[in-house]
Amino acid sequence: MSVAALFLGLFAFIAVLRVLDAQRVAGGIIDTTQQALSVMMNSDVAEEEKEARVRRASIQLLGGFFWIAAIGVSALGASALIVWGGAALGFYSVDHAIAIALGWPFILVSTVVMITLWIALDKLRKTADETGTKIEVPYSPLEKALHDFAFASPDRQVRLGDLETRLYRRRISGHAATRPVFITSLPRAGTTIMLEGLAGLSQFASATYRHMPFTLSPLLWGGFSRAFRKAGDMSERAHGDGIEVGAESPEAFEEMLWMAFWPDHFASDRITPWAAEDRHPEFEAFFRTHMAKIVATKPGASRYVSKNNANIARLGLLERLFPDATIIVPVRNPRAQVRSLLRQHGRFADLHAREPFARRYMEGLGHFEFGAALRPIAFDASLKTTEATDHPDFWLRYWIAAYEHVLATAGPGTVLVDYDALCTDPGAVLPGLAVAMGLEDTAQIAPVADILRAPPPVPDLPHASPQIMQQADRLHDILCGRAIGHGPATARKVME
Repeated sequence: MSVAALFLGLFAFIAVLRVLDAQRVAGGIIDTTQQALSVMMNSDVAEEEKEARVRRASIQLLGGFFWIAAIGVSALGASALIVWGGAALGFYSVDHAIAIALGWPFILVSTVVMITLWIALDKLRKTADETGTKIEVPYSPLEKALHDFAFASPDRQVRLGDLETRLYRRRISGHAATRPVFITSLPRAGTTIMLEGLAGLSQFASATYRHMPFTLSPLLWGGFSRAFRKAGDMSERAHGDGIEVGAESPEAFEEMLWMAFWPDHFASDRITPWAAEDRHPEFEAFFRTHMAKIVATKPGASRYVSKNNANIARLGLLERLFPDATIIVPVRNPRAQVRSLLRQHGRFADLHAREPFARRYMEGLGHFEFGAALRPIAFDASLKTTEATDHPDFWLRYWIAAYEHVLATAGPGTVLVDYDALCTDPGAVLPGLAVAMGLEDTAQIAPVADILRAPPPVPDLPHASPQIMQQADRLHDILCGRAIGHGPATARKVME
């Protein structure tokens, strides 16, 4: 009888927690903490305003802690009342019930029952509340808090990376940092698909979602995250473009390293391009070691590959730092790319308004391409975010400035790829790309063709300025004329 009473008390404990919505209160405490951290990190907020907001958050946190404590006391009281009531009725003694409750068999069984019941009730609630709306930010309050903590201090990430270097020095090979491949372009040019294709080849290793949020410690955190992040869980990414990602999916996390060592380039409204002559010895050493770590995370891999759209602003520097590197710049038809940029900018602007964490997430990773997080790269000083970013002319001018910058700064290590031609006829483009990357056998790159899809018809941009559109079309023709697969050379470099 005492065992039955103990389990009844356990159910009462859970019932009180559910009725008083302890999970929501705890989530509110975490959300308040996250908001306070984001305010403290936001350089756009004045110090006086930061102080006022943090003070308000402190008062909210104090109230939240009192409320969660009251819920806990109520839940324990309900459980104790049931157990005491059974003893008062003479069914068993309190001492006997306590002895059973403190025994490891009851502790083990009751823990399993409690977790199972809680999860089951959560699933029932989600089923009852299901509206058909896709969850665009699939992170729990605890996971959001962990990401905010990781993103709050780039210096902390660097120090953790240095610690990892000392702990894993025997697994880190300097040779693994040779002949890297950097994929870069403006967003929506096919960089993600190219990364997935190349990272799927046995010799290439890339950063993956498993390394989030401590991306500068891929060996240390990647190994730890295996304990709670399943490799098979896949979901569509926030872009809504049909690309599904999981723990082992490659992704663009390299920019966090640039933000940690080059903070002066990241203003509140723009990113300043790098010159080939820029030097930062500490960064260069850390970057080489980081690349070797990424290679060490994938058994059998020997080369580093990354996607980083912002690398388009530092082509000359990358070629100077890594003269044996291949920098791949996919080029897409400006009409199709600008329409996609417009759509994604609107999508993320809406998402950031509804989900503040989504903006913090993107900014923490250095993804400043869309929405409220938009910080254009200052290829052209006259281009400002105060212009109508919901108009195609803004993105067309940005497109022109970006690829004119490519032609002006790229050296012999940069390779242009006509992305539309690649998707239409991969067999005509992939061999040249394999040669450019120095693959011993051009057939090694053939599997990339399996994930490519023929592009849809080029769309119209009815509201775009005809003059700007014509300028973009002419530039596109020049870029494609210098891309792999055009002309007699097997792998034509930008400068040839």
